[in-house]
Amino acid sequence: MTKFNEKNIILDNTDIENKIQRIGLEILEDNIDKSKIIFFGISTNGEIIAKKIIDNFNKISKIKTDIIKVNIINDGSNSIIKYDGKFDAESESLIIVSDVSQSGKTIQLVTSDLMKHNPSKIKTAVIINRDHSLFPVKINFSGLNLSTSVNEHVDVVVNKQKELTVYLN
Repeated sequence: MTKFNEKNIILDNTDIENKIQRIGLEILEDNIDKSKIIFFGISTNGEIIAKKIIDNFNKISKIKTDIIKVNIINDGSNSIIKYDGKFDAESESLIIVSDVSQSGKTIQLVTSDLMKHNPSKIKTAVIINRDHSLFPVKINFSGLNLSTSVNEHVDVVVNKQKELTVYLN
């Protein structure tokens, strides 16, 4: 198990809440003409972050929002994408939310799968963008762009109160 040390904290919960609020404002500016936005939270952390973005978003906007959790199941050579819930994304604005963008592979997988649903647009939001993209993924909304070595690891830890902390190891 990885040990986390206060010296390794990049962002504490207050910092992250501020980043989430800013990301929500940027998403609103980008979708001001839309009547609905569907957020896709990748795994548990992405879903928690998406819910926090929506909570802030709904305080300042009347745009309807939905959230769908995305689970990625690796069965050896293939990655299978499962959605927790039904959705109609045709002509809708979609936001894919994750905690950290490492190589961009997971976001690329989800983006490619969502393209089958004919949305009007797909954008991405992450708390940490590590700038190590190996796949053609653009991060549209990020809390922090962090240039790290490939040997360093970024962890987003969620406590029981759903407070987030970002560590660099």
